[in-house]
Amino acid sequence: MMQDEELRPVLQRLLATRRAKVEETQGGSRRGLRVLFTGQSGKNKLLAAQLFAHELAVDLFQIDLSRIVSKYVADTERNLDALFKAAKASDAVLLFDDTDHLFDSNGEDSGRFPNFDVNQLRQRIESYDGVVLLGADDRSHIDPKLARQCDEVVEL
Repeated sequence: MMQDEELRPVLQRLLATRRAKVEETQGGSRRGLRVLFTGQSGKNKLLAAQLFAHELAVDLFQIDLSRIVSKYVADTERNLDALFKAAKASDAVLLFDDTDHLFDSNGEDSGRFPNFDVNQLRQRIESYDGVVLLGADDRSHIDPKLARQCDEVVEL
């Protein structure tokens, strides 16, 4: 298991990437940062997210999709709106863990969220101007399209 000291170089690189994106904003490009943390369960994805949010001096929203997704499409959309509005208001870092079960490259429905439109969430993540961290235990299950949308992929 990585210690705080081992995470420091990773966090410094991500902070530098974040600063560069914020500076680019004056040129009209988006300043959002997407990072995919991969590694076995218990390999510090949550710790890395907490330290990163702490370094940025912002809140970390650890997203539990079971509280967002509803069997009613309109409720899910409303919940996503509320989440991203609250995140934007506080410039929070968003952490979506277990994304290998949500954005599966095999195209299989994991059964966890059968009525959920993953593309809707993907668009929200892409358009968010803040930091979005995606945690995945098994990178081979991540949709390559999602990995390409990320600015960084970090193996922990």
